[in-house]
Amino acid sequence: MKPVIYTVGHSVHTAEYFLELLNAAGVSSVIDVRSIAASRFNSQFIKSRLAAFFEANGSRYFHLPEEFGARKKELELLDQIGRVDFEKVRASENFQSGINFLKHEVDLGFIPALICAEADPLVCHRFSMISVALRNDFNVLHILKDKRIMENAEMEKMLIKKFQKKLPSPTLFEEEAPLKIAYRLMNDRIGYKLG
Repeated sequence: MKPVIYTVGHSVHTAEYFLELLNAAGVSSVIDVRSIAASRFNSQFIKSRLAAFFEANGSRYFHLPEEFGARKKELELLDQIGRVDFEKVRASENFQSGINFLKHEVDLGFIPALICAEADPLVCHRFSMISVALRNDFNVLHILKDKRIMENAEMEKMLIKKFQKKLPSPTLFEEEAPLKIAYRLMNDRIGYKLG
């Protein structure tokens, strides 16, 4: 059985409600995947306050912007128009280091959750950049703002439905093709662009 890893967005929740979401899932290790650990909506979600808050409430907190942040500036991680290319990021040494960190947390017995700002994982890089790379080694589950839990496979069905009109029909030999294209289309839609 694959180990579980969660994702969740802090959105405009209070810190207490956010903690409630995490506690309901049994999360014990919080991995902040924001490039900048700050929030324009709630000062509770800046790095120093979050770290203290989670420590006071019995959870580990780590900020991994180099590994999992979506705002990359390295030219080798950008596409031809200066937008972050999620496939290139996933192939990078920093990203692989982040995956190894997650595996280590699980090996130590912790239940990790990737946290970001967006309430809806479908429009967040934690799904389209990170979760896609974790799905072979982890059972990736997304905590929604109403406390429901959605499996990554269900989120991928929603992704395909979102871009249905732009996708080719799958063939016997290319069943993954529509999903891969849908991930690319979401990358084009939400990827950070320099300039």
